[in-house]
Amino acid sequence: MASAEQIKEAWNTDPDQVAHGFSLMLRGFGYPVDDAWVKAEIERLLAGGEVKGGPSLFIDGWLKEGTS
Repeated sequence: MASAEQIKEAWNTDPDQVAHGFSLMLRGFGYPVDDAWVKAEIERLLAGGEVKGGPSLFIDGWLKEGTS
């Protein structure tokens, strides 16, 4: 489990690792995503992009509320 603050700190330190962890969780939910897509989606959401449903919804929640 990680708080939103911890996730953002980790993102600033190692964005590839955060993207990899998120992509593993999303694939566990059945979403066919890869690390590159997840990294780009995190960047887009952090820049103020809108949630586009599906995996984007999970990523947005994790960035705002952390993981549990």
